[in-house]
Amino acid sequence: MKKTVYRITFAFSFILFAGAIFAQEIRVEGTKFVYPIVEKWLAEYKKENPKSTIRLEAGASSQGEKVADLSVIVNSSADDNADGEKVVYVGRYALLPVSNVQNPLLEKAAKGLKKRDLIDLVFEKDALDEDFDPEEKSKYTATIYSRNNESSTTLALAEYFGQTPERIKGKKILGDEIYLITAVQKDEKGIAFNTLNYVFDLNSRQLKSGISLVPLQLKTKQKEALESDNIDNLISLLEESKIETIPVENFGLQISKEHLNNKDVVNFVKWILVHGQKYNHEYGFLNLDSKTLVFQKEQLDNNKEYLSYTKNY
Repeated sequence: MKKTVYRITFAFSFILFAGAIFAQEIRVEGTKFVYPIVEKWLAEYKKENPKSTIRLEAGASSQGEKVADLSVIVNSSADDNADGEKVVYVGRYALLPVSNVQNPLLEKAAKGLKKRDLIDLVFEKDALDEDFDPEEKSKYTATIYSRNNESSTTLALAEYFGQTPERIKGKKILGDEIYLITAVQKDEKGIAFNTLNYVFDLNSRQLKSGISLVPLQLKTKQKEALESDNIDNLISLLEESKIETIPVENFGLQISKEHLNNKDVVNFVKWILVHGQKYNHEYGFLNLDSKTLVFQKEQLDNNKEYLSYTKNY
């Protein structure tokens, strides 16, 4: 299936004066679930680099506006492109299936759903599918909530299960992914996939009220971690094991060719890889696996044509 690149846009505008670079604006657009960790990274980076010109402001692009200088890529298949942009992955996010705490499906599926069960539950069948049977009824039923077909999490969910967004059943919710939680809390038959930082209360580290994790067929220790309803147990599980019923995706920063030689921008990206990972868990995100982390650092270090640093992190 064709991979799709999902972007959260940072737009940079700079003024040069007397050899200094002053940032007029950095604007963030796109999927809001990554805003908190990006804001945290920026805040901590500026504590160590008070002269940094980078600042963050949420906003929307006007039509015909120039392509972003720095974009968050919420997709692990993005690569460097012919325009000289470089992708550096900086973290991972997971999509958990959650249900209203009163949903009858929780008892019916108490032994745990398999990947095939989730596909049948969430996606419409297609007559072109090899196993299509017009007489076969779904074993489990629920009201599925998702965002529009072009949203990053909807695309990621469909892609992970080998489907298309148009085949997701149920109701579409406008706005941020946080509204999926509200919809499920209000509907006893409601189910949705959502990110860890929205499913859990980041202060108590427990599931938000009114929702439950959908039972999944897992090994005993994995099931214990899932049933603990604790975000830190889930993060540890997902960093240590691949769970086929829980999509996990890399997200990264795509740096334009023009800003690959901007010391402040590049140092910020490298700082995330070296120091920023320690904040990921606090905000509901997974760290990069060690192999990917090493490779991302090497990408920056080896790009001598463009990159230079004001300090070594």
